[in-house]
Amino acid sequence: MKIKRLGLLLLTPLVFSCANGANIPLNSEAYVVTMKSSHNEFNILQLTDIHWSYNTQIDEASKFLTAIVDAAKKDKGHIDLIEITGDSLFIANKFIAAKLYETVNSWDIPFAFTCGNHDYQGHWSADWLNELVSAGSNALFPYGATKHDNVSGETNYVINVQWNNKDTWQLYHLDTKNLINSGGSYDYDYIRDDQVEWYKAQTDASKAKNGKYLPSITYCHIPTIEIYDYSKTTPVGGVVQEDDPYFFPGNHPSDYLEVALERNMKGMFFGHDHSNDAVWKYKDALLGYGVKANYELYYTSDKDTNKTLTGGAIVSLKQDETYTLKHFYIDEIGSSKETYKSWEVTL
Repeated sequence: MKIKRLGLLLLTPLVFSCANGANIPLNSEAYVVTMKSSHNEFNILQLTDIHWSYNTQIDEASKFLTAIVDAAKKDKGHIDLIEITGDSLFIANKFIAAKLYETVNSWDIPFAFTCGNHDYQGHWSADWLNELVSAGSNALFPYGATKHDNVSGETNYVINVQWNNKDTWQLYHLDTKNLINSGGSYDYDYIRDDQVEWYKAQTDASKAKNGKYLPSITYCHIPTIEIYDYSKTTPVGGVVQEDDPYFFPGNHPSDYLEVALERNMKGMFFGHDHSNDAVWKYKDALLGYGVKANYELYYTSDKDTNKTLTGGAIVSLKQDETYTLKHFYIDEIGSSKETYKSWEVTL
């Protein structure tokens, strides 16, 4: 992790871009995308920390990502949405970035995107990458409508999931950005106060429309520091295998977790710590990591089988406002790309 922070510090200047200060109301529908479900379950596949870089063997890496998607479709019958929760790229060029999102679009499945602390560390501007992603044929990231607004970060938006033209679930996407200067040292960033106010405005607008706070899931990249306390308890599934310290949030408090739980958030899922894929139950929600979706940079192995803990996480939303979470694993090092292990929990 110390190596990861050094890389961030050296490349931080590439992150900045000029903002035009677009004055979009916090409760604006410009932030909202609507999806209609035609199945009993709405299945979301989370892919995190893909980390394509100059070292990536693109053809093989593309096959592995596609194998994860195919395994999820085989398991659930269909995947309705793919959530890419940050660090899809790390020190690459425009050709590599374009190839990654060409692969993502080739699956012909709608996808959402939140940036991670490494995504803007390449030979591109932040605008170029966001425009590349949002221009994809299957992209749901509404960058053209919300770019350079007055909310911290650029990947803050909402997806409403409907059955029979009725909003039933909400998916919140929060930009946890890159680094923050803390008195001469650099820490990971966090969900800022203005993002919490944006979330309140959006949930209030939804409540005014639907008569209540709808159940929601939050997707972001960096966990908040408030999750640290319960992460020392026994998870409902998955493992924690990062070196000590095992948890790498931004070192700044955020009100987001408790505010969101008060407004019917049922899950918060992130990435960032590649060797952690644990999920905990806290109050009426499941909170925790996805599964690292590639073998770039670093990863960990299953201590029982010695196979890589790489794969995906599937959230299956139901109309009765319950859902299941499933983590599954595909060993990249071996010759087979079939699921070798999984676990599931229902909330």
